[in-house]
Amino acid sequence: MEKREGGENLTFRALGLMGIVFVVDGHTALGDLFDMGRLFGYYSFHLLLFAFVSGYFLRADADAHPLREIARKARKLLLPLYFWNAVYGVCAALLRRFAGFTAGAPLSAYTLLLAPLTDGEHFAFNLGAWFLFPLFLAESLLILARRASRLWRGNAWVTLLVCLAPGAACVQALYSGARDFLPLFLLRALILLPGCAMGKLYRDRLERLDTLPTAPWLLCIAALRALLCLRYGNLSYLLSDCSYFPCGALGVYLGGALAIAFMLRVARLIAPHMRRSRLALAVSRNTFDVMMHHYMGFFALNCAFLLVNWLGLGAADFSVGAMRADAGYVYAPGGSTALNLFYILAGLFVPLAIGRAARAAQGALGAAIRKIRG
Repeated sequence: MEKREGGENLTFRALGLMGIVFVVDGHTALGDLFDMGRLFGYYSFHLLLFAFVSGYFLRADADAHPLREIARKARKLLLPLYFWNAVYGVCAALLRRFAGFTAGAPLSAYTLLLAPLTDGEHFAFNLGAWFLFPLFLAESLLILARRASRLWRGNAWVTLLVCLAPGAACVQALYSGARDFLPLFLLRALILLPGCAMGKLYRDRLERLDTLPTAPWLLCIAALRALLCLRYGNLSYLLSDCSYFPCGALGVYLGGALAIAFMLRVARLIAPHMRRSRLALAVSRNTFDVMMHHYMGFFALNCAFLLVNWLGLGAADFSVGAMRADAGYVYAPGGSTALNLFYILAGLFVPLAIGRAARAAQGALGAAIRKIRG
């Protein structure tokens, strides 16, 4: 069962910590340190895992007012998304103008107002932000499905099937080669929707039944994942642009469910230790900041290597040209992945500093406004 302390669900804190580490490590392009020899390739489940966690904590029930809950979600996700989109748009423009960078699209009405919803990867330095609108839309669709569940007497399994059907149809279409039959933002959201529904189902029906012995449970899941990997060759797919789906709906959703079940049990083992690490808790409580800013963590570390190179103290093969052209450039001296861990740490902790500074500035601004009004 879940482990709590002070009202905080430590199992899901541990699960969120694992998920965001997978996201950051997956973007380093150097290693996949924790994927167990591709048995649990990050891109086969890590975004569904975040949808699962979001669905687990979704407060709306069949009798809740859906628009009120959707508005709350919009304030939580979309307002910060637009604020940081503008900030990173200005940053990308300044780097192009004064430092010769080519990464990131120019500032325009489209990139400031529409691209955060339709694309999300346009300013490059906040590339992880593309995930936020599809997650918001998937959560909103689940809220509406929960409202509609009165039609089937609130049966949670029927709700899951209702959410699974459009997601599975989208995956099958992409698997067969159809790419443009729906807008990208809608494809992303519909594919994430079953993950949200699985999280809600787990909390409402399955969590109390999740009591099987750990070792045989994990071995069974690993064996089933291995069989799926043999069946499809590769369970990983690209949800960001929906350009690569080497497996159908069975591989995506059964493979994703198995991986989430595996990581959930691992998170339960880690949960008692979460309270002993303030840094681990800080990362798990601020996954929004890490998702939004981890590319800036890579950029900060690259700037450190650039300085070392400029001073002639090392990093002789650091590529200034690659850094200017690619916001995700990762320095790999001699092709080695030895620096992967440092990029992961930078991708986790620089965003925490950015988020903390932003909240401090917001608090100071609010205090100043209250003082002027008072």
